[in-house]
Amino acid sequence: MISLRVLGVRLLALASCVSLGACESEAQRRAEGSGSSGPGVAATVQLTPRALAVAGIQTESTRVATVPETFATTGEIEFDPARVVAINAPVGGRLRAFNRNVGDHVEVGDTVVTIESPEFLAGFVGVTAPRSGVITAIGVAPRQLVTASQELYRIASVDRVWLRVDLYGDRSQAARPGRPVEATVPAIPNQVFRGRIATVAPSIEGATQAAAARVPLDNPGRRLLPGMFASVRVATGDSVRGLLIPRSALIYDGPRRLVMIARDSTFFPSVVQVGPALGDRVVVLRGVSPSERVVTKGGYELYSAGYALTRGGEEEEGEQDR
Repeated sequence: MISLRVLGVRLLALASCVSLGACESEAQRRAEGSGSSGPGVAATVQLTPRALAVAGIQTESTRVATVPETFATTGEIEFDPARVVAINAPVGGRLRAFNRNVGDHVEVGDTVVTIESPEFLAGFVGVTAPRSGVITAIGVAPRQLVTASQELYRIASVDRVWLRVDLYGDRSQAARPGRPVEATVPAIPNQVFRGRIATVAPSIEGATQAAAARVPLDNPGRRLLPGMFASVRVATGDSVRGLLIPRSALIYDGPRRLVMIARDSTFFPSVVQVGPALGDRVVVLRGVSPSERVVTKGGYELYSAGYALTRGGEEEEGEQDR
């Protein structure tokens, strides 16, 4: 099993021919056609059959597909208001000392506070949690006098949460109740949470200048926590036609997205415009052609090797000019 770092070194050592990005090269033409203002194009890399075997490069052909159109936005996990309950004092009296804090998890039936009251023969009554959840607010202090029906705690169930989706500009017109939504959160990598829009607010929130859509999400294992930020894709109800490629083919270079195109033993980068995601694949709207082969394993190492060789060529030219 060759590590990625070793693979990159071997690619540098085994590359048998490098084109240093001449203006007529296809790699540079594709980059210029993208309108990108990023750094120069990496060199085209050509490998011998032995180098290909050692490097373990894998490729896959693009294929035309029509998929649901989506747009990207941001979101945040919130408590479901329908699953928030207030715990009120059943009688008046003085609270005993307690050690509950906001954020603590309680199970249904747990005693959350005890009230000393002359209204009971035992002299006190325990107040229990009516459901399992997280304490979101505490309205009293230990040893405080309380009256009957005074609010003591708020508890929110987290077996289901809401995803608040930020809709900027005219996106609120495209995001309607029932539209599918996919979300990912940095704290839970490699997992996609799916749901449908339940409501879209009719007004703009002042802090974000966005309309808010809310999506109920099941939360088994309580992994989603209110306050987590999310990257969200919302379906518009329309379709888009493009070329499907594996996510593993994408190379992230600052704001640019690239793939390595494979033609026999020659590889060169192409800047792409990425569209909607579909499982472990993404739609490419520009930058690759139908049936063209893209590198799905070893692409980043090829790209890095091309840049290293390009920089080496530039430095040699600079030495000659001195």
